[in-house]
Amino acid sequence: VDDIPESQDIPNDADVEGELRSMMVHEEAENGHEGTHHAADPSNGSQYQNDSMPISPTEESKGKAGYFSFLKKLPSFKSKKNGTSKEDEVVKKLAAKIAACRHSLANADGGLKNTDHEGIRISRSVVTEIVKQVGKSILSGKNLMSVTFPVRCCQPRTILECAAYQFCFCSHFLGRAAQTKDPVERLKLVTSCFVACLHTTNQFVKPFNPTLGETLQAHFPDGTQLYLEQTSHHPPVTSWNLVGPAAAYSYNGWSTYSASFGYNKLMVQQKGLRLCEFDGGEAIEVGFGWDRYNNVYWGEVVQEVLGEYHFRDERNGLVCSLRLDPGSGLPSDAFLGAIVRTPPSGGEAEHVCAVEGSWLGFLDFDGARYWDIFADPGMAEPMLVANPLPSDSRFRSDKNALAAGDVPLAQSEKTRIEEAQRRDRRLRADPKAR
Repeated sequence: VDDIPESQDIPNDADVEGELRSMMVHEEAENGHEGTHHAADPSNGSQYQNDSMPISPTEESKGKAGYFSFLKKLPSFKSKKNGTSKEDEVVKKLAAKIAACRHSLANADGGLKNTDHEGIRISRSVVTEIVKQVGKSILSGKNLMSVTFPVRCCQPRTILECAAYQFCFCSHFLGRAAQTKDPVERLKLVTSCFVACLHTTNQFVKPFNPTLGETLQAHFPDGTQLYLEQTSHHPPVTSWNLVGPAAAYSYNGWSTYSASFGYNKLMVQQKGLRLCEFDGGEAIEVGFGWDRYNNVYWGEVVQEVLGEYHFRDERNGLVCSLRLDPGSGLPSDAFLGAIVRTPPSGGEAEHVCAVEGSWLGFLDFDGARYWDIFADPGMAEPMLVANPLPSDSRFRSDKNALAAGDVPLAQSEKTRIEEAQRRDRRLRADPKAR
């Protein structure tokens, strides 16, 4: 693990931008590129794979040939210079819907603008220190999980605390999904839940990494209970259990992630398992897209959520798949998709309904609106429990010192905690090394 020393001197914006541009130009020259470097970018030839769910449209799943082959039939305009009149009409109608219902910070070309300018300025100044200490390889796709950042570029929250806010629509949509007996309606509501949550993930300033065994307990106004725990430090793995009132539903899972720099951008990829369970053994598995933060070294920082997003009800043979950033002049936050039903014996998938929208505005199934960023009241903030476990994130001494504005104490506490973790890890690997 590479440690970057703490510094109290923050360069001005012009100096930081100039130094980062110079580093990138030098790195591009060494690697034979000319401003087109796309290291570790899933949109450039390499398909990030999710361990729990197939991503490729032609990949076989559970012994069913072409489980996602229907995706080939979905509208995709990226490679078409001149679309058909039908495709043009689809684009025109969807573009009008998006323009009428879109987040106030939406970028014109797609994605969500980040307005934490002070946090971005400090984070950029740290990148120059990282490159000097670790080397320019960090600009070429090195996994940032192996780098320890100085405390002054952190926000005074842990990953567990940030993650708790990504459950903010669960009690609303999953509660309704638990009440219906219709598998298709349930799938629509689960899909709506996770699409609605996407715009809450826009954070550029790094939170504190939880220690192994660190926990967080929270609840929501309707009585939904949330439990999170860091079950691995390297690689970082967060596990959770969300339980609805009267145990009408549960949302369980774990996720890990990797992050790497590309040419003036940051790619973040999650993988793991996410499972929503309901009475009677009904279950829906939730896939992962991936995030790209554009203009991380200079310019206006914009978050995009990209890739293909799958929701699968194995028991009922149902799949809802969304293709984000379909192209043809639509903003990248747009998506098109469908729900299909696959017969138990396999064979051709049956179209159930169409899906379209923008993760920065709305989601429609066959024209019926299931989520609207302006009209839906379903967002609920988590509330921390009164008497948490001693392992709870709110007792982190480094985070609390940073929240109080004592950066030197926060850095020394962060270093102390990290050194204790490394010692514990060595002891687990070799108990004799006491």
